Amino acid sequence: MRLILFAITLTFSLAATSRPMATDSSQTIEWLKDLNDQETFRAVKLTEAEQKQIIDQVEATAFDTPDSWESELRVRRVSLGESDGLVIRATKMLCGGTGNCETWVFRRSQGKWLNLFDREAPVISGFGFEHEASAGIRNLLVSAERCVGKENRILFKLDGNFYRQSECYEVDLSSTGDETTHKVACK
Repeated sequence: MRLILFAITLTFSLAATSRPMATDSSQTIEWLKDLNDQETFRAVKLTEAEQKQIIDQVEATAFDTPDSWESELRVRRVSLGESDGLVIRATKMLCGGTGNCETWVFRRSQGKWLNLFDREAPVISGFGFEHEASAGIRNLLVSAERCVGKENRILFKLDGNFYRQSECYEVDLSSTGDETTHKVACK
């Protein structure tokens, strides 16, 4: 019986692509796979008006301007808890040398898409959502590679309108997959 329970637990663990946050918290993060070339505005069936609404907000919070927003950005629908959401991710010009790319999260509210970052969007390599939510929106954990084997992680919680940094960590990653995590002050 224990062997069957272990197999079921292992199967669900692998299928969910979850891993512990590797922080002081016992929360589990659902890390999402990176967006691919097929995940476009057209593929997620956004209207032209919705696309313009989103791109206007992305442009206002991006660190640079590509030749074409439609070819620079990838889009994925996600559940944010009490609201539908979108993850918008840069692919080329708005990315750094370590593979970190500017990434936005939008929520649908009163018929409009709203950017959950009021300033420049974070430049990150990975992202996922906690099951725990703040103000009805799931908490967001992002990771950004600093160099080989080292990354920063930031947990964002909604303050009612925008995601704000809540907890920050420096993580050392060993070649065996072990992580050493140090809580640091958010900048």
